[in-house]
Amino acid sequence: MELDRRAVAALAELAEAHPGRLTVLEADALGVDAAALLPAPRKIVANLPYNVATPLLVGWLRAAAAFEGMALMFQQEVAERICAAPDTDAYGRLSVLAQWRCRCDFLLRLPPGAFSPPPKVWSAVVGFGPRAEDPGPALFAAMERLTAAAFGQRRKMLRGSLKALGGAEALLEAAGIEGTRRAETLTVAEFDRMARALLARGGQAPGAAR
Repeated sequence: MELDRRAVAALAELAEAHPGRLTVLEADALGVDAAALLPAPRKIVANLPYNVATPLLVGWLRAAAAFEGMALMFQQEVAERICAAPDTDAYGRLSVLAQWRCRCDFLLRLPPGAFSPPPKVWSAVVGFGPRAEDPGPALFAAMERLTAAAFGQRRKMLRGSLKALGGAEALLEAAGIEGTRRAETLTVAEFDRMARALLARGGQAPGAAR
């Protein structure tokens, strides 16, 4: 799949040289349901445009159950965030979403000179192996809201950063997490507990109108 018409023309030559082996689609991947293109089993292998890499990844994570695996190239800084461990500077919302849905492996780094024209940054490839349990769209949406709030003000304690969700203290108590902790100290499993607690109350503050 390619949006740049110059690249589409170059890929067309490959498709013609190997009939039936390659189909080139001129399209914007942000607007395409990748799972609808091919029957299972499916894999995504992509050198992502760095300016839209994060929304593309999050969209594919929502549908991770439809894929056998993914191998995706990012700006190295983004790849490091995806694979980061708790209590590190790189650990954040993208780390939690990716590692919650997939096993994430940092596969290789590529210098700017590997590309023409060379970018100003290093690149890296991450492998994604979807986890067996599919949380479903409602729980995924709850996790998105939770991580956006928690890491939106990462210097704050959770009891402060989660106020935007309403009923922060009750939510933390339901998940068994101290409100004095900060988002970057929580494991993916702890975020999972909170997301499930948030979903259990319908994503609303206690006593809110339904």
